[in-house]
Amino acid sequence: MHKILPIATLLGHAHVEMALACLGSLRRCSADPVHFRIHEDGTLTAGDRDRLAEGLGDPEILARSAADERVADLLARRPALRALRATNPLALKLIDIPLLADGDLAYCDSDVLFLRPFADLFRFPGEEVGAVFMSDRQNAYSVRSWHLLAQPRLALPCRVNSGILLFRTRFYDPDLLEWYFSRPEFGFAPVWSEQTAWALLGWRAGCRLWDPRLVRLPEPGEEGPGDAVALHFVSPLRNLLPRFLERSPDRTGEPPVRVGTVPARRCHAWGLAWTEVMRRLRRLTS
Repeated sequence: MHKILPIATLLGHAHVEMALACLGSLRRCSADPVHFRIHEDGTLTAGDRDRLAEGLGDPEILARSAADERVADLLARRPALRALRATNPLALKLIDIPLLADGDLAYCDSDVLFLRPFADLFRFPGEEVGAVFMSDRQNAYSVRSWHLLAQPRLALPCRVNSGILLFRTRFYDPDLLEWYFSRPEFGFAPVWSEQTAWALLGWRAGCRLWDPRLVRLPEPGEEGPGDAVALHFVSPLRNLLPRFLERSPDRTGEPPVRVGTVPARRCHAWGLAWTEVMRRLRRLTS
């Protein structure tokens, strides 16, 4: 019997409406019972908490002030992680959520919409697997291709997206993260630093990716979700979410789709260089 993990998420006042829609869809579509653990960023109001309790089945909500006290000692000798947590809201996802987890971690962002009944998504596919991630369309990392050549410790899987993840917390390594975030040259794209850090942890843990046909990012021009179980509406694609909320058919009566995984390949310098070239070409032609 697989253990069903509570599903953690990071949330603030600005995204409560989106969370009610997206996390609510997760709750409706999951074949297993769902319980949420919400780490709030310090901005949730009393009204927000009431609405989340009603819409998401009375989730556990961990206040930012309580988390501040609990992680302070753990970060006392890690100045780079302390600075990151003070300046980057996504650091709460990378630092607080795994450090304060009760056992292994299941996590879902509040901008992932679930469209079909599913099973097995929040269960590790095997004891040998330490992490499972979504697939991205590109290597959206904050390091450059030449860093992979110069730094053997920068071992990353290809095309990780951290919108949904499973992670065995025994592999969580704050010293590795301190090393990574203490080097400014690794932060050329700060918006991807948290995702890069999860990929760095995941490769060492032994990671896989969910079936990219079923769990993915939406395509800018697509009219419907096709066979997708879940779509991650990252910030550049967030404008597509209302259309999918309005037009996606109700499929909650269908049998659940069992979401499998595929092996993760290592991201080598040449692969990241190709991503960099394609990204530059898109900017020049847009």
